Amino acid sequence: MLIFIYSILLVPLISFSLSPDPDSPVGFVVGVDRLHIAPLDGAVFLPYSDLLEPTIQAQIQKSLPTGMAEVILSDMAPNASGIRELDQQRLAELCLCVVGLARRVLSPGGTLLCKFWDGTNSRLIQKRLTELFRDVKTLKLAASRKESSEIYFLAKHYRKS
Repeated sequence: MLIFIYSILLVPLISFSLSPDPDSPVGFVVGVDRLHIAPLDGAVFLPYSDLLEPTIQAQIQKSLPTGMAEVILSDMAPNASGIRELDQQRLAELCLCVVGLARRVLSPGGTLLCKFWDGTNSRLIQKRLTELFRDVKTLKLAASRKESSEIYFLAKHYRKS
């Protein structure tokens, strides 16, 4: 459901508010979720899909009009097992997958925002991002509970290798 809420906010912003002609949108939203996603005008959704599957990543690239993206926003998280280290490892795998997708589809100068749970793998993810992006910041949202380990990596100015 969260992907749909983000998409409701992003579609008008990306597709229409940046374009002087409402019949010629300048942006495109692709959403991926393991669960059902209700259709939304201005967005392409890949429901019941797992980003860890290479075929899904190829589908994402084919869905993009130019095959490239300027922004990748990932709010993915695994289903919590209750075992902190295991959950952090699973989220690290998802984050590294998003970084791999960025290498395939992110335009030079592009931006990536990725949710992560602070822990032992945080430095690995941050290191990988600093190798690929000129500017990497760690953000903790004000709306996040103080005791929550949820953080975001904001990586800007992608250096395509």
